[in-house]
Amino acid sequence: MGSQPDNEALRYQIGDLFLDTGTRRVSRGDDVLAVSGLTFDLLLTMANGAPSLVSYDELARSVWGGRPVTPETITQRVKLLRDALADDAGAPRYVELVRGQGYRLMPKVEAVSGPRE
Repeated sequence: MGSQPDNEALRYQIGDLFLDTGTRRVSRGDDVLAVSGLTFDLLLTMANGAPSLVSYDELARSVWGGRPVTPETITQRVKLLRDALADDAGAPRYVELVRGQGYRLMPKVEAVSGPRE
């Protein structure tokens, strides 16, 4: 039917980053960043929600499959993401905290298709 081939997995451009759902990789230029597992899922959830705020509840549902997690657990995972992206919580370029509510991606997020050039 009308399904996409596996080699055309969804990709996002997040500012100067590329997130590829097929390879589950995040890259900046030619550099592949160390983002895997739950940290990748966290970034993907925020990309899917962009430009809107993604609440703690939505992150828990999407990233942890609804398993009980504390806001501190989410905060620690966001710290791992920020570390991987070289993002500073005090002067963020990628991940913005809305205290007590959730997080949002700051750069423009665009779904892109086709091979990466």
